[in-house]
Amino acid sequence: MFKSVDEFWVEYLSFVYKDKSGGPEYVFRGVTDQSYKLIPSLGRGIEDGVHGDISSVEHNLNEEFKRLSAPVLSSDDTPKTDFEWLFLAQHYGLPTRLLDWTSNPLVALFFAVEKDDETDGMVYATKQIITDQYEIFDPTTANYMKEKSQEPISIFALQSNQGSFIFIRPKYNDSRYLNQRSVFSCPANPFKPLELDDVSLFKIKGYWKPELRRRLRTFGISTSFIYPGLAGIAQEVKSFVHTPIESGKMSVYTAKVTLDLSQP
Repeated sequence: MFKSVDEFWVEYLSFVYKDKSGGPEYVFRGVTDQSYKLIPSLGRGIEDGVHGDISSVEHNLNEEFKRLSAPVLSSDDTPKTDFEWLFLAQHYGLPTRLLDWTSNPLVALFFAVEKDDETDGMVYATKQIITDQYEIFDPTTANYMKEKSQEPISIFALQSNQGSFIFIRPKYNDSRYLNQRSVFSCPANPFKPLELDDVSLFKIKGYWKPELRRRLRTFGISTSFIYPGLAGIAQEVKSFVHTPIESGKMSVYTAKVTLDLSQP
């Protein structure tokens, strides 16, 4: 466990560069609460309510999302594959079997310290093979689609844990994907936490979060970068000007001076 925010900062920034083993690239996931398990939003809190079978709920979620979004999407924006529909749904907060990761350690750290300053956060770091050829995989099995399984498969599509989970990268055709350097894990069983063979954990004290947010901002990793657009800009300004006062962590005194120019 790190003894100070300075020790954490130095060790975290140097972590990736210390590794000389080669092989798969690191991916990172930041969580604001270190008690959170590696379970995607689709599988959280409903296993008993669906009696262990998520298929009908997942189907209804996805089909209703497709139906209601059809009038909003242009033909160019309409997803072409199951995974592209899941990327879009995840982007807008629909529960899916995807779990967010990033290839940028600073982005992961941002998500770990973004909020909940009274709660200890954490960053997961693991080396995983990532494929860009998601179109040949079935999201519900984390394995090759039946019609693709008999075809020649590129070596770049091979996944060491397929059948259990896969790591995939969306096309960076959206500024949020690009800025966040998005990667997703997709499990066959969304109720079961990911079991990773080799993972490093970076635990973060809750009271370190404001200082780490400040340092990340000097690197350009801020709310307006992570969430491009006016909403992100507004949230960033609020977090540095209004929220510290609202939470009682900062006070502002306004001095006013009145000049009386009526006297000679």
